[in-house]
Amino acid sequence: MRRCFLGFLMMLGLVGTAPAQTLDAVRQRGELRCGVFGQLPGFSAPDLQGRMRGLDADFCRAVAAAVLGDAEQVGFVPAASLEAGLAQVEAGTVDLLSSNMTITAMRDAGRNLTPIGVLLYDGQAVMVRTDANVASFAQLNGKRICVAAPEVDGSLGILRNAATRAGITVQPVVTRQSGASLLDDFKDGRCDAVTADAAALATLRVTDLPDPAGAVLLPERLSREPLTPFVRGGDERWRQIVTWTLHALVAAEELEVSSTTLDAALRSDNAEVRFLIGLDRGLGARLGLKDTWAAEAIRQVGNYGEIFERNLGEGSPIGLERGLSDLWRRGGLMYPYPFR
Repeated sequence: MRRCFLGFLMMLGLVGTAPAQTLDAVRQRGELRCGVFGQLPGFSAPDLQGRMRGLDADFCRAVAAAVLGDAEQVGFVPAASLEAGLAQVEAGTVDLLSSNMTITAMRDAGRNLTPIGVLLYDGQAVMVRTDANVASFAQLNGKRICVAAPEVDGSLGILRNAATRAGITVQPVVTRQSGASLLDDFKDGRCDAVTADAAALATLRVTDLPDPAGAVLLPERLSREPLTPFVRGGDERWRQIVTWTLHALVAAEELEVSSTTLDAALRSDNAEVRFLIGLDRGLGARLGLKDTWAAEAIRQVGNYGEIFERNLGEGSPIGLERGLSDLWRRGGLMYPYPFR
């Protein structure tokens, strides 16, 4: 709660930040370079017109709106693998990586990377055929389950641990593929179920199965998968900008400020709303941005709820429930940090 004391130290210059190298570079370039996976609808994938769509893509647009005043000043840089994306951040090839990637100690420690906060709370799930009449993970005893190889991700170890906890035995069908290719054996009947992150499975069910209604995700989550964007380490100002843009999107939803209600919010007498959208000044200057930075992100891209619903939610083709990614007041884990 020592917010006032921290603010006092910042005014005295006793708490400083590293030079704003990335912010300056983005402004000089006139474009935010955003690393994405680029092949997973709902997160990042081009539509029929070639426009990058998805939760990750829209987060990058929100950062561009906050920094440059224009959500369209983004260049998307796809990465062929998780490791390639992280390497791009460290090398400075991209300014921000938003690539449906779980934050782990091994991805954080010993690298010149900084995770900026949770964009989506996910978890490893299992998908089965609807006509299999399987309602829970415990009913998969003896079943063949398609899973990515350890060099792709950690799904195999998580599956085995979950089976041990449930007191069952499963038969992993290991593939070195990920994404849509992970479903090949499942579609061909070489396995009875397939396991991966829930959001990815929900997406692949709609985009890569001939009959999406023929498959269903089981309710259990076998792991914790907090998906977070990354920035390069050593640039504290840039970390602050990206981090607080994420919190601004969540805070806007909590305060019921959306892309459609922002104009009405400009007449608000709510102190939290006024500070968030820059009517009461102070935060923008400390971040090196205009006071309207958050308002621009909300106006041009939407609050967190709008972004989720548009790309992954029950009203989208993916049809994913908010679950743990819902606001804390509704039983989820999305919780914006206080702004003052």
